[in-house]
Amino acid sequence: MYKTTKVRSAMLEIFTRNPTPLTTRDIILKLKQNHLNPNKTTVYREIEFLNNLGLITGVDFGEGKKRYELTRKHHHHIICIKCKTIKDISLEKDLGLDSSKIIKTTGFKPISHSLEFFGLCKNCQ
Repeated sequence: MYKTTKVRSAMLEIFTRNPTPLTTRDIILKLKQNHLNPNKTTVYREIEFLNNLGLITGVDFGEGKKRYELTRKHHHHIICIKCKTIKDISLEKDLGLDSSKIIKTTGFKPISHSLEFFGLCKNCQ
């Protein structure tokens, strides 16, 4: 059994209420809005703890920082490069099904994949 701390509980609540992936900075700001002021080390430690338990997942949009979201059904994201809006999308065909083809033709065994779409949302076009 793991100890429940105020920061850990607040972070789980933050992830539950925010459908889009959050940066560490976003998490710290939201904790402050909840009248909590943990140091960065504590936040990073809690992120690592929640990630190791499989409760949250890290995503990388190639911007030099990781974002985190609740772990749920496999999905991808669309990201507006102007307003930074992020939305989840699901594909009709799971790309994981193609992994057997990749193994056969290349001898490469994929462990995971990432597919994100970057562009302009309707409002920014």
